[in-house]
Amino acid sequence: MLDTILHWDTVVTLFLNGFHTPCLDTIMYWISNRFVWLPLYLFIFIVTIVKWKKKSVLLLLLLVFTIAISDQSCNLLKKSAGRLRPSHTVELEHKIHLVAQTDGTLYRGGQYGFPSAHSSNAMVFALFVFFFAGNRKMWVLLAVFLWAALLGYSRIYLGVHYWLDVECGYLLGAFLFLAVFAGVQNSKFKIII
Repeated sequence: MLDTILHWDTVVTLFLNGFHTPCLDTIMYWISNRFVWLPLYLFIFIVTIVKWKKKSVLLLLLLVFTIAISDQSCNLLKKSAGRLRPSHTVELEHKIHLVAQTDGTLYRGGQYGFPSAHSSNAMVFALFVFFFAGNRKMWVLLAVFLWAALLGYSRIYLGVHYWLDVECGYLLGAFLFLAVFAGVQNSKFKIII
């Protein structure tokens, strides 16, 4: 059963990785770069502060805390699972499309990739934006989940994650967000979700 799942994960990954052009290579490389999104993060921090006033300190601390837990959980799981990234899998070296970095070397990421920290962190951030910065409007929901999907796809496009790495990252991020913020609901720091 596991072999069948991993086989289809590879098939889907190669399919999604196969839509490459020189222009998209550059775009996806930069979409995947965490520092490119700093203006968006700063904007969301400002919106949160304006909207929630004094409670924004707690909210933003919880966001940072949850993303840190998400990121470190992914790192621990990567080492525990030991699943090589597509970019480090010998059987895929002539099938997977890799993208050159700014220094000309191929971007391969670290050795292990399950689950994707990028997608887990993106899901935490997207849920935070929807619940706390976006007034739960449908267009905000669509925008933040489109952003998270694009970020996750960029990881597959770059050949550094399998499709299931990304999907499991999304699930982990959603679980951690809900666990942390629901846990706060049961404390003296109640925040309406």
